[in-house]
Amino acid sequence: MLDDEILLSIQNVSKRFPGTQALDNVSFNIKKGEVHALVGENGAGKSTLVNIIAGVIHKDMGQVILNGKEMNFQNVQQAQKAGVKVVFQELSLVPNLSVAENIYGSSNNMESFQIMNLNNIDEKAKYLIQKFNINPKSIVKELGIAEQQIVEIAGALVNNCSLIIFDEPSASLTVSEIDILFDIIKLLKKNGLTVIYISHKIEEVIQICERVTILKDGKYVNTKEIKNTNQREIINLMVGREMKNMFPKREKNEKKLLLSVKNFSGEKFKNISFELYSGEILGFTGLTGAGRTELLRAVFGIDQPQSGEIKIKNKEVNLSKPHESMKNGIGFLPEDRKQDGVFLDMDIKDNIIVANLKANSNKITMNRKKTEKNTIAMIKKIGIKIGNIYDKAISLSGGNQQKLLIARWLLADPQILIVDEPTRGIDVGAKQEVYFILRDLANHGIGIIFISSELPEILGLSDRVIAMYHGKITGNLPIEEITEEKIGELIMGL
Repeated sequence: MLDDEILLSIQNVSKRFPGTQALDNVSFNIKKGEVHALVGENGAGKSTLVNIIAGVIHKDMGQVILNGKEMNFQNVQQAQKAGVKVVFQELSLVPNLSVAENIYGSSNNMESFQIMNLNNIDEKAKYLIQKFNINPKSIVKELGIAEQQIVEIAGALVNNCSLIIFDEPSASLTVSEIDILFDIIKLLKKNGLTVIYISHKIEEVIQICERVTILKDGKYVNTKEIKNTNQREIINLMVGREMKNMFPKREKNEKKLLLSVKNFSGEKFKNISFELYSGEILGFTGLTGAGRTELLRAVFGIDQPQSGEIKIKNKEVNLSKPHESMKNGIGFLPEDRKQDGVFLDMDIKDNIIVANLKANSNKITMNRKKTEKNTIAMIKKIGIKIGNIYDKAISLSGGNQQKLLIARWLLADPQILIVDEPTRGIDVGAKQEVYFILRDLANHGIGIIFISSELPEILGLSDRVIAMYHGKITGNLPIEEITEEKIGELIMGL
């Protein structure tokens, strides 16, 4: 590869944190004008490397060479001035400001913070916002996760960047929204920009990227031309073994009615009725705005419905508050595990026992021996990889944080478990582990409601699928009658 073809060169970069060698002598190159994937399991070193490139943290040794010049960015602002912009998975938006203010607030060339329309916004950013029908005057905190992600990307586009790094940009997006994201990436490439695309979704890497670099345990593994590899080879290089049987086998068990929801209506869903049976994984899917999450949040009592009734085992119940749902044997894993689920600054033990304090106490005080015993039992049962039960939850990888939430609710002995996007932002190995955990719970009689935007996992894991469009159910079918094409029609309201 000629030097004038290279935009970014990573040479012998290492970084160590206490107890962890995050990067170990990593070297590879990024070509000018290419879309280059960076993949690996959680803990492979992807985020550490990106943070070094972006000036968030400093390397211990090695070189980062941009356009032939060695760079030692001291902060994010220096990296942006040099033409490097990262759209992080953890969004950096200001929630109380408008969409337009957030877009201009991310620009190095911002002259005024008072622009409240799209008249002067960069054409690429304007195209993105309009494609998603996002009002530039909307307050960011009032937008959904997917819409906030789009605003973050639009903010990156107004900078005069030569390199844009996308960290799991599609994690909150539906299939049709991902298509628009890919159109934007193609537009960036057409305009001469270089893109590094980080994703756990290898099918996306195959679709949009030209080359892929694989990291494992902080070390460089390989860089492959996409045209000369395939999804299975990339996954095998990531995990260091051949991945087989991604989804567990379905077992035919006697099904008993657990949950009945009738004529349920709320602000973003209308006249919804469905049933959930013991031992069943009921998949919910739909585009952003379909009302899936809002519906199940109301079922759990986080939000209040306008009308409708809920029965558990044919007995009508009042689930107006989450604690009422918990008393009736329902658990809930939220879509955003870091914002609404895991208590990152609490230790692992407290995170697990928090949903069942009564069973871990002596009426007045917590029983230390009992909490430790229950925590260790759940960790072993779910297979959470930890150092110590008193470590902070923030020390866990994304996949282990998700398993921690499952352990929390399993300790509470639920009859029904609602899981909203449980594999969002976790690697392929951790996804497989979550699939097998959920199927094992179903095999033991728990009814699972499984919300996902990823059609392969809806098809691979669900026993029955409910499709929603604009707050209404458009299909409720057993998995034997479902195909990707059929789901595509249902979630588009066709």
